Amino acid sequence: MKIAVLMSTYNGEKFVEEQINSILNQKGDFTIHLIVRDDGSIDATQNILEEYQNKGFLKWSTGKNLGPAKSFMYLIKENPGYDFYAFSDQDDYWLPDKLKRALYQLSGINKPAVYFSNAELVDENLESLGRLVYKEKPKVDLETLTCAGGVLGCTVVFNKIMAHYLQIYPNPDQIIMHDFYVSLLCVALNGQLIFDPVNTMKYRQHSKNVIGVSHGILGTLIGRIKDIAYKEPVGIAKQANEIIKIYRKDLPQYSLKWLEKIENYNTGFLNQIKLALSKQTAYINKNMSIKIRLSILMGHR
Repeated sequence: MKIAVLMSTYNGEKFVEEQINSILNQKGDFTIHLIVRDDGSIDATQNILEEYQNKGFLKWSTGKNLGPAKSFMYLIKENPGYDFYAFSDQDDYWLPDKLKRALYQLSGINKPAVYFSNAELVDENLESLGRLVYKEKPKVDLETLTCAGGVLGCTVVFNKIMAHYLQIYPNPDQIIMHDFYVSLLCVALNGQLIFDPVNTMKYRQHSKNVIGVSHGILGTLIGRIKDIAYKEPVGIAKQANEIIKIYRKDLPQYSLKWLEKIENYNTGFLNQIKLALSKQTAYINKNMSIKIRLSILMGHR
């Protein structure tokens, strides 16, 4: 089996070597192809990547700064022909059996399938912060996932059937994040989204995280307030529109109707109220429910 580990880097000189080594040290009956796209780094990241490429451990390229979401989508599109694909951040640390666990749970599934797992929050020195990312099992139904996302992208592995859907159609113009888009598309296509509650990696939290997880009472409270008050330039409505535009003929009728509801949720306050109060969505806990419902009510989601 061949697995493509896709990594997008940007000014990652401080931690990228440690992450690369943890990927190369994966145990299992498969061949790893580490493929890196640098998103226009101006530090020593490209020099580090060149050293590893010269040793035959990876292949890398660079281009204009696309941001992480579009950089990862580019990597998927440009690298067909693998049995499985995995997303990798530049600054984490994978436990040795991470990919083995994923491939075991994905094997034999003959439809689009995406796996994701739990992870341990650690500081920049890989010291535990005393908690996992997921305290409870996340909701992965279409309705909730469309509004909440919540799939930890750096743990994601998906099969070639899922990759095929992403490779034969154009890349989306408007997406929130690559992991949100891929996992949502999988469920919308009646694929299988698999959550592994086992910790498979150390998810490093530091001052330069592009995406991180709030921890501690104060940090969590501040993070929730920001999530409610801040209106993202690309929200759930635009992302739903992209999936409809690209995949309309492949979507089951139920998925299409729900995505159309999300696409139009912020076209009027009544629609915002209906989605905010919807009983079809079932968020992971009360705090998350309040945060997302308020954000939808304000048209900020």
